[in-house]
Amino acid sequence: MSHKSTTEPSQWVPCNTGGLSDMVERHPQFLPTIAAPTAACPLCSTATIVRISDLRNFPAPIAPTGMEPNGWAIVGLAANFWTGASTQISEGLLLGQPAQVMFTPIGYHWDFGDGNTATSPTGGASWEALGLPEFTTTDTSHKYTAKGTYSVVLTIEYHADYSFGDQGWRPVDGTITIPSAPFTVMAANETTVLVAEDCLANPHGPGC
Repeated sequence: MSHKSTTEPSQWVPCNTGGLSDMVERHPQFLPTIAAPTAACPLCSTATIVRISDLRNFPAPIAPTGMEPNGWAIVGLAANFWTGASTQISEGLLLGQPAQVMFTPIGYHWDFGDGNTATSPTGGASWEALGLPEFTTTDTSHKYTAKGTYSVVLTIEYHADYSFGDQGWRPVDGTITIPSAPFTVMAANETTVLVAEDCLANPHGPGC
């Protein structure tokens, strides 16, 4: 039995069956076959609730921190603290689907290491950026009352939003808190930190 070959091209034509529009491949010598459907994304529905616990593939950013004077403070005077936290967007798999997650800082909790804490509405800024003279009290400043070396930690609270493709941002249920790396502040009396010997040993030290 001989087989007859053909050079006629295949054709894709619509085939309406049961109210659904599919595509079928038609060739003069081949039976029609229904094309494989595109994979659906049931979790992309607006009814889907995404929680903070679902963001394991999206670590929240650890924000840089700063303080002035750099690494030291004068007892009884304001030391100024701030963070460079900002809105961050990362990409990855969320519930098995490609997605973006946006983290927005909404709260700042400072632990100054001497038993005192404070919550600020913003991440703060340097005295220069605020247009203020040194040792001015700010929303993120702190006055140490005793000499010592203190470990300071900033914890930032983030709100998260997610997006599947171009479907727009939707809120994640809950918030997440991320601590900064601890940094050390040395507090001393004014007469101690402003002596010339300290500047000879360390030109970038207190009062120099």
